Amino acid sequence: MEVVFDRGVYVPELDLWLDSRRKRDFSVISHAHSDHTGRHRRPVVTPNTLLLLRDYLKGADPVVLPYGETLDTPACSITLHPAGHCLGSAQTLAVAKSTGERLLYTGDIKTRPSPTNEPLRAVECDTLVIESTYGHPGYAFPSQEQTLATASRTLRAWLSRGERPVALGWRLGKAQELLYHLLADGFEVVAEPGIYQAVEAYREGGVSFPGRVASFDGHWPEGAVALFPPGRRSPSLSGYRRLRTMELTGWAASGAAAPWHRAADASLPFSDHADYNDLLAYVERVKPQRVYTVYGFPDLAAKLRQMGYPAVHLDGKGANGAGGFQMRLV
Repeated sequence: MEVVFDRGVYVPELDLWLDSRRKRDFSVISHAHSDHTGRHRRPVVTPNTLLLLRDYLKGADPVVLPYGETLDTPACSITLHPAGHCLGSAQTLAVAKSTGERLLYTGDIKTRPSPTNEPLRAVECDTLVIESTYGHPGYAFPSQEQTLATASRTLRAWLSRGERPVALGWRLGKAQELLYHLLADGFEVVAEPGIYQAVEAYREGGVSFPGRVASFDGHWPEGAVALFPPGRRSPSLSGYRRLRTMELTGWAASGAAAPWHRAADASLPFSDHADYNDLLAYVERVKPQRVYTVYGFPDLAAKLRQMGYPAVHLDGKGANGAGGFQMRLV
């Protein structure tokens, strides 16, 4: 099945858009991160993704599709399956009515366990469209337990010296996962208001956190960890001294091929995405006949070709890393 990329994934044979960034009459939204969404007239979303996007999608006529239920379109049937990336995240399985061919679009996935996300489900398919955010061999993450243990030791050391630790994680998804681990490890936490708002939505979606968190209103108790999004330091923290920052990001796994860097006192490899080896293992689990990679490095497709899979990387620039494979002949 042919697939093209144009600010989103499009399957011409099925007239199906997946994570289109442009407004469409009909498109699946795999999860609630802004780089995968558009204000479509009829977006297809899981209940928890709609919960997180309810303000963004005001005025739309959403198709709410729980995991495992089927939606029929003229050309295919659509089923959503957990992706493990954040609350409500979904892979899309589209089965062509004319041929029975099974196309799986992963969206962003996390194969490792998370206490705040629905766990990934492997779905066998004929054509696989898989993210390659960390599809470069330099991005091999250590165990989550190892990274979190290092984070806890570092935060406690900072607190013992009277310093004020700031943990950095994206507002939606990463921050809630980090919050869960911080609370479970006994830390007191104050969260940036946007993060706190998403925490409340997670609770509404059925996630229970092992402790209490306060929304940062300018008051930061001694001994507490502040949880903020990355980027420029918030002006609300400017009145505090002896700040120490810790970023938890997959980009910390390797200095090679990183698209950007940020300054932090500590940078630890913790991600809500699959790493290079996780992605390769997932391809082998779902047993596709052909693979398209999107949203990251072309190295993943190159490695898959070495492993015998017809694979191309779609970059939306009118070129791909096909390496001689003629996908339509497979």
